[in-house]
Amino acid sequence: MKAFEFACPTKIIAGAHALDKLPDELKDRGVSHPLVMTDAGLMKLGVAAKLTDVLDAADVAYDVFDQVPPDSSMDVVNEVAHLYEARGCDGFVAIGGGSVIDTTKGAAASLACEGVDFATLQGSEILHADLPPFVAVPTTAGTGSEVTLVAVVADTKKHAKLSFTSYKLVPHAAILDPALTSSLPPKLTATTGMDALTHAIEAYTSIQKNPVSDAFACKAIELIAQNLPRACAQGDDADARANLALASLLAGAAFSNAMVGVVHALGHSLGGLCHVPHGQAMMMLLPHCVRFNLYHGVHAGVYGELLAHLAPDRATELGPAAMPAERDLAFCDELFAMNERYHREYGVPLKLSELGVEHGQLAAVAKQARYDGAALYNEVEITLEDALEILEATY
Repeated sequence: MKAFEFACPTKIIAGAHALDKLPDELKDRGVSHPLVMTDAGLMKLGVAAKLTDVLDAADVAYDVFDQVPPDSSMDVVNEVAHLYEARGCDGFVAIGGGSVIDTTKGAAASLACEGVDFATLQGSEILHADLPPFVAVPTTAGTGSEVTLVAVVADTKKHAKLSFTSYKLVPHAAILDPALTSSLPPKLTATTGMDALTHAIEAYTSIQKNPVSDAFACKAIELIAQNLPRACAQGDDADARANLALASLLAGAAFSNAMVGVVHALGHSLGGLCHVPHGQAMMMLLPHCVRFNLYHGVHAGVYGELLAHLAPDRATELGPAAMPAERDLAFCDELFAMNERYHREYGVPLKLSELGVEHGQLAAVAKQARYDGAALYNEVEITLEDALEILEATY
């Protein structure tokens, strides 16, 4: 066994009514006046109110910042850091998806470094100071940002998504409450679920994979396969929602340690240059990237190891005598079939052209993806031609 490291320092509070434990969690961490981070959509839907109602009932004073954009930006990160100090806050509570949690990571990191511009902290393990107390409450089951060491923040001037990586960025506690995701519509449930699936698959096939991240990834894939169809069809299925939230967390912990690959390299570029939502990009790119890797001899036999977790009936049908290559192809076929199902039943787009991406943009996306940090963890180096080939197949 080669040497490896695995860390998941986040305290996890999960299950029905988990949100009710937030006041005690803040008290235990010495927080008396948190800044609640969220977005305007969650305020309008009343999802954020579920959290603030808990704080009100416990007489916890707080301020709210509800203007986090769909793609977090450097400007917003710095604005939040200034607000935190101006209002005399002593901790963060982030309720939302990946953008909200990553924005909070950025602001907290800036404050930990005495208010420096977050842009100066780009890279790996540049941050050395501890964050203020930070509780993450995810409202989507996709990014896993509540347990990851990564923050992705957009540089709106350069039209790029910048990655920041440090174990100091990991939230101190994560609260997973199925009541917070029950109102998520089927289309968004599908794309966020496939985002989590991508995290798990790329973690399992990364060059930095290890036995612990493998175990987390396999369980995440199994939970997603079993519960994503149920959650899309019946949004208030509390068990399905809870299992998806747990799967997202497990996948996040897996890739936070093993890293990701070509799917994310391309997805980051599509988000930065074409403003394609991250989960949507992951969903449409995943099967094409798996097929690309297989055709180039990458991860031979490894994808097939995941078939029993993703599609146990298909694995049983093939039987133990099936060749590894046959299992690999069956796994890839199942990913395409999943996408087709959610496209057919819920109208989830499967082509970049459906999202308004112009064909002329693909070259710039491919060029930027070629140098994205996630590409370093793919088993084979991705050339400009490779990136264009995958984008053309997805277009």
